[in-house]
Amino acid sequence: MIVFSGVVSDEIQAKTMKMRHQSFFRLYAISSGVIIIINGILWFLFWRESIQEWIILSGALLAVVILLGLWNPRKKLPFRWEYNITIDSENIVVESPIWPKPLQKPMKKIKKVLDVGDCYYIIYGDISNCIVCQKNLIQEGTIEEFETLFQGKVVRQKAQK
Repeated sequence: MIVFSGVVSDEIQAKTMKMRHQSFFRLYAISSGVIIIINGILWFLFWRESIQEWIILSGALLAVVILLGLWNPRKKLPFRWEYNITIDSENIVVESPIWPKPLQKPMKKIKKVLDVGDCYYIIYGDISNCIVCQKNLIQEGTIEEFETLFQGKVVRQKAQK
């Protein structure tokens, strides 16, 4: 059994929020591009007389996408990320004073474990749905045991600032 327990550092919180924002922006940008293309095709099929309106609407949507990309999410959250994460060979259980019930995820649903240097992101959906395990908060077990448990799923990434 591996246990991570304590308060996640402000630096890792900020890094996590930045990664989640980038993931959201990519999804939003791709979705907006698809909407513009489909809208353009339909526009030209049914309303051939005015291209200016389509250009204005597409430009407005692109401006919103660009503004969202430039928007900087909060560096610090109004609450502390305090977790008690218990990992065994079957489940990952995350307890926090923020949530009324513990979050439980089966190990078989884990897609990958992203190692960014000072923490691991256990990803079971995308980066917006991940469990953050700060390496220096390990209370039981070792980092080697952790990596053995997730063998084949650990992806090392260069640490971001």
